[in-house]
Amino acid sequence: MKRRSFVLATLATALGGSARLAFGKKSKGPRRVGLLGLVGTPSASPKTLQALRDGLRERGHLEGRDIVIEARYAARPEDFPRLAAELAALKPAVIIAYGPAATDAALAADSAVPVVAMSGDFVLAGLAAEVAHPGGRVTGINIFGTPLNAKRLELLAELLPKGSVVLNLAEPIARTDVMQAVEAAGRSLGLEMHAAYASTPSEIDAAFATARKLRVAGINVLSSPFLHASRARIIELAAGAKLPVIYQWSESAVDGGLMAYGPRRAPMDLQLAGFASRILDGAKPGDLPIEQPTRFELVINLKTARALGVAIPQSMLLRADEVIQ
Repeated sequence: MKRRSFVLATLATALGGSARLAFGKKSKGPRRVGLLGLVGTPSASPKTLQALRDGLRERGHLEGRDIVIEARYAARPEDFPRLAAELAALKPAVIIAYGPAATDAALAADSAVPVVAMSGDFVLAGLAAEVAHPGGRVTGINIFGTPLNAKRLELLAELLPKGSVVLNLAEPIARTDVMQAVEAAGRSLGLEMHAAYASTPSEIDAAFATARKLRVAGINVLSSPFLHASRARIIELAAGAKLPVIYQWSESAVDGGLMAYGPRRAPMDLQLAGFASRILDGAKPGDLPIEQPTRFELVINLKTARALGVAIPQSMLLRADEVIQ
């Protein structure tokens, strides 16, 4: 009995000590997940933020308990470095960056923080060594910037006579080789290619002035967070000039643009949450293969087509995922 009492007392003491250690251990608290996007784009919408929360929760990372999401939205692309520095000062476990300018700013703000990006042409942009094994501290979703810019030209060409003059509108940060590839695709379709660049509202106006001088038959808006955020002005100018314009994201067609072709956003938000979750669980971004969108959509606004006097081929209407009457 004495031996048994001694063993029980020792065990109780040990357990009590362990409990004191466990309860006395200071919690590190929830880790921070940074989000860097541009005002006026889907990255700054409540839907995107909620999708990120839902995706992380489904993977065991609950906001308020395990993580805190710190979102920063730039009014202009030049605001990204300052906002990225703000996020970096909070020592986030990972930053989710939307677009090349946000990605570059996030990488420059801190030499160690992992970055999950939604961008195009990771390898061409020097963000990754290869798609299957990025090798650095950034991974994410390749939205096929160059191939989809060329695909949109193909769709626009279906509305135009052979030999039409088309303007590719891009941000100044667009790589020269990207524009060259898009223009080569246009020429292969029998189009005459010209380029204009804009990163401010006045430069968008100037691009349309150039379009008038060149007597272009249509405009292809290349993938760009800034140009998407400026879609209201572009749609207004296109209506005034009676020009067919094709855009990247479906919101542009919903808001009155002629048509849009690109990835569906909702599935990609969940993909980004998956990347962030794996990094929170200890994975290195350089070991996580870059993914691609899983679904694409063509949206056509017939009301706008009628206002512009543009005839949409029946074959294109049948291919459309959504036709806005």
